[in-house]
Amino acid sequence: AVVATQSTGKIGATFTDDGFSMGIAYILKLLDQYSAFDSLHWFQSVNSKFNNEEKAVKDSRRRETDVKLDQTNTLTMKRLDQYRQEFELLYYSLSSARIFFRTDLEDLPIEINKSPVEATVSSEGGASAS
Repeated sequence: AVVATQSTGKIGATFTDDGFSMGIAYILKLLDQYSAFDSLHWFQSVNSKFNNEEKAVKDSRRRETDVKLDQTNTLTMKRLDQYRQEFELLYYSLSSARIFFRTDLEDLPIEINKSPVEATVSSEGGASAS
């Protein structure tokens, strides 16, 4: 999934290619690996990684006063935000594809209505994800 604001010139416009997530959902269903995939907590791990990197950049901003480093930190924050959006779109696309291939309710993850951000926040005991 890619956010396509620059190429279309429309703010908030998105373009999604769900073929990848449909393929993943199909293979997971075919091989009966939904529960094994869920046990990896992959989306929550990626979100935690982004949170840790954001925290490190914010800490660096507070400590350093160098203008060039501040510009680098700003670009890093933009990159992290873009990657986070792409992973959230992948999460929603994969969740939708899993619903398409489900045959019973046992195939769905327990917290299907929560985004990776909400799931991470709830697993961290209410810590702020931002």
